[in-house]
Amino acid sequence: MNKIGLGVAATFTAEPLGDALRFWLAELDIEGDAEKDVAFAPYGQVFPSLLDPGSVLGRAEAAVVLVRAEDLVAEDLVAGDSAAGRDGLGEVEAVATDLAAALRTSARASGRPHVLVVCPPSPEHGSPEAHGRLTSRLVQAFEGDRAVCVLASAEPYEPAPEAVHDAFADRTGNVPYTDRYFAALATAVTRRLHAMTTPRPKVVAVDCDGTLWDGVVGEDGPDGVVIGPERMEVWRELARQVAAGRLLCLCSKNEEKDVREVFARHPELPVGLDDVAAMRVGWEAKSQALRALAAELDLGLDSFVFLDDSPVECAEVRAGCPEVLTLRLPAGAAEAAAFLRHCWPLDLAAVTEADRERTRRYQEERRREHARGEMSLADFFATLDLRVTITPAGAEHEARAAQLAERTNQFNLSGARRLDGDEKFVVDVRDRFGDYGVVGLTDVRTEGDTLRAGAFLLSCRALGRGVEHRMLAHLGALARERGLARVALAFRATERNRPARDFLAALPATVEPYGEEAAWYVLDAGDAAAVVHAPGPAEERAAGPARTTQATEPAAAPAGWAAVERIATRLTGADAILDAMRAARPVAEVAGASPVEATVMRMWAELLDAAPASVSDGFFQLGGHSLRLVQFMARVRAEFGVELPFDTLYTTSFTVAEVAKAIEERQLADTDEEELAGLLDELAGLSDEEIDALLDSGNG
Repeated sequence: MNKIGLGVAATFTAEPLGDALRFWLAELDIEGDAEKDVAFAPYGQVFPSLLDPGSVLGRAEAAVVLVRAEDLVAEDLVAGDSAAGRDGLGEVEAVATDLAAALRTSARASGRPHVLVVCPPSPEHGSPEAHGRLTSRLVQAFEGDRAVCVLASAEPYEPAPEAVHDAFADRTGNVPYTDRYFAALATAVTRRLHAMTTPRPKVVAVDCDGTLWDGVVGEDGPDGVVIGPERMEVWRELARQVAAGRLLCLCSKNEEKDVREVFARHPELPVGLDDVAAMRVGWEAKSQALRALAAELDLGLDSFVFLDDSPVECAEVRAGCPEVLTLRLPAGAAEAAAFLRHCWPLDLAAVTEADRERTRRYQEERRREHARGEMSLADFFATLDLRVTITPAGAEHEARAAQLAERTNQFNLSGARRLDGDEKFVVDVRDRFGDYGVVGLTDVRTEGDTLRAGAFLLSCRALGRGVEHRMLAHLGALARERGLARVALAFRATERNRPARDFLAALPATVEPYGEEAAWYVLDAGDAAAVVHAPGPAEERAAGPARTTQATEPAAAPAGWAAVERIATRLTGADAILDAMRAARPVAEVAGASPVEATVMRMWAELLDAAPASVSDGFFQLGGHSLRLVQFMARVRAEFGVELPFDTLYTTSFTVAEVAKAIEERQLADTDEEELAGLLDELAGLSDEEIDALLDSGNG
């Protein structure tokens, strides 16, 4: 069964979305024919497509579902406090529940991301109350869900209200929206899928002069720099990043005391120094400063985004730290804020409580580092007052468990990303410096006399403190409690899980290979229960303050900064996206073609598989079909103000020249009818004597 790239199911005719989706797949340079393919489920088959693993949605790398409330509930839904209105809204509640269940079933069965869009109601038949109720229930149902995302609009690409609906196309072919809105919708969907499927940066490092404020603090002084209303929007965008769990760092060529003074003199700023995870303010090259920040935070450079308005500084960082996504902000404050709003890598599909607490935890870690530097490692662990709580995972842990499986690399024994065990246990850790939160996860099942852990992982922020030993001891005690003889840990070597290998190597375990690259590390249940932490060289490396591994790793492939900047500066609205789509499918100029023929050729080039090369080319010979015909008729109506009859179009002579002629004839006929109507109105206002006088003058 062939895989497809994007599968789309809708309660209305949504195929016009395909052109814009394919444009974005090409723009993002998605490789491979299957990944670029966009396939549509049969009209109106949303529920069957979600529940059938062999459907378009079941075979897709990502699923897109579009619904309107008016397509899912009775057409006679009414608003207000009437009994009919209450019954109608109750029906909406029931549909929302069924739709949420079907989406969960599909997402879990396929393991692929799903985006649900609740599309705007039609002005003629839709109910705003039903739309609002359906949207709110579905947004609530999937809040924090990492597999299913609900979009309530096409923001930030939503066109003006008058540019959303196409009543003619809706009436003719159940195509409810304009080309402009379909382009906006496709962009919003693609952007959200990008956030759900592409690794997200963890750190936003920002320059100061020209980025956080206008002016140069070293020359103008802390009182001379300006943070006006538009520049404040940049700060608000950064505040949103901090609130979503991103670490904010300062990386600036300045005197640190001057930078700190600017913060001190602007208490109204939405981001303060307490929100800054780390800073490198000095006169070293910014590439070196970023490497130092990466070492301090114990994060790879490929998890950094660097923002600076200087093209010279951006070029230096791109050369010295090609792993970093280095983006040049526009010089203008308003343009810089708009850039950040349209910077796709800064999006987050879902935010957990652990994300929101990340900056605080990094600051606590720095206090631990300081205490660790003042005593021996053994003394440090003795005074740490480490408290580890291991409990069965509940519904409230689902989002965090999925996030741990997705992000944990260094101490992930099997490299598992999906959890399919019978039981899951989460690990909550705290010490005298603060609360780490849920940082560990085990996923187990029982086979014979063995408790098998298919997933055994721990966040790097708790690594090297003995938490992993307590996790294993918990499994050993659990096995003994259930009368099981052994505990087995699944292991598969990856490029980044060396700490997991070091941990396993120190255990009294036997190795049972399975598959080509995996193995089970098997321990007697009693031995597993007795495992304790004994700090040694490996723990010294994991817990010690000097962490330079990430900063000295070989450089990764250059980040795609050019594409990010192009999208954030040029493809920020529906009209710009449509223009880019048209530019990607040029039409040849034909000598002698009339203006109407040239316009028809442009429309066909945008709609059909092949662009016309002459005015004699036929619509259906170029790949046209009934849906494309409806789209073309809607464009003719919008462009020329006329409606073409179907009997004119469904002919073998439906060529550029013939349809241009039909458009001109319809325009002329409409003009004649208007002139006749005007003449009749004029005659109706004349007296009999005036009419007789006109007739006599005509006869004369």
